[in-house]
This record gives sequence, structure tokens and C-alpha cells, in this order.
Amino acid sequence: MTNRHPKSVRRRLLLLLYENYFDNPLEMLSPEEFINEKGFGRDELIPNIHYLSDRGFVELLTSYDPPLFSAARITAAGIDLVENRLELDLWFPPDPVGAERDAGDVLSLMEKLVQEAEFAPLDGEARRCLLRDIQFLRDEVCRPVERWRQQVLDDVIRWLEEHYFSDAGTVMPSLPPLRRRLYALLAER
Repeated sequence: MTNRHPKSVRRRLLLLLYENYFDNPLEMLSPEEFINEKGFGRDELIPNIHYLSDRGFVELLTSYDPPLFSAARITAAGIDLVENRLELDLWFPPDPVGAERDAGDVLSLMEKLVQEAEFAPLDGEARRCLLRDIQFLRDEVCRPVERWRQQVLDDVIRWLEEHYFSDAGTVMPSLPPLRRRLYALLAER
């Protein structure tokens, strides 16, 4: 039995299948390739690949030898998950204790910010503009931290603060803690 956390195993499986897909979208990996060439143990491969399949992130060709499968391939939902680093880190962190906490902080603050914007005392075009700006920030933050563009983050956050934050209070109290968390992550990279 291996000691790797199941979430780390699932992440590794998804990343391998993602790379394989972009090398050759029609090629599927067999259980032997995972075990012999990729270093997975049978005991960690079987439950985790079936979990990913049940979630719709992986498709399996099943065999007559349950619980093994004949081949595996990443699905469009799996590709989308891998390409959305915040979601991937939330679902399957490489370090289930540290990364889950960090990604969870940013993701939960972004979700609070969206909720605050939706309930902000704004009408029509002002609300639509605010939600578009927050979506733009969210799209930038969904990229891997090492690919964040500091100038983009600075501009969007400054814009939000100038237009929706005042001395009398804010319609978005999550913005200052989100800004601090984003800049802390930028400083760590």
C-alpha cells in the first residue's frame, strides 16, 4: 500500500492524462502503462481512476477483469479542470494540507466578492460593469500563480477600490482581504 494522499494521486493521474491527450488526443493509456511506466501502484491506481471516471473527468474502457480497465483518457471536463488552476488545486491539491488551504482562501474570497457584488446597491449598467470587472479578476486569478500578471491585478483591484470602495464603507468588504491574499501569493512566487 502506498502512502500518497488520494487527492495527490488523482491530480497526478489527471496531469498525466492531460499531457497524453495533447501528445495524441486519440491515444489512451493502459493500466500497465500507469503501473510499469508511470510508477503507480495497483492499489492506488484502481480506486482513484474509478473515482475520476465517476466524476466525469476521465473516461474508461472497461475490461472483463474488474476492477481493472482496458484504457483511460481524459474528458473535456477533465481538461477544463486541469486548465483552471484554482479549481484543480481546490479539488486535488498537490499538498492536501497546504495547497488546499491556500487555494481555498482565494476561491472563497472570490466567491464572497461575487456575492457582495450581486447584492450591491447598484442598478443596471453599474451592476453589470462591476460583475464584468470581478469576472475579469477571477479569470486572471484562475491562471497558475506563476502566470499572474501583476499589472492586470493592480489595475483591476485599483479600479474596483476607486469605484466601489469609500471612506464611509464598502459594498464589498471581501476586497481588502482578497487583495492582501493575492499579493501575498505573488510575493511567494
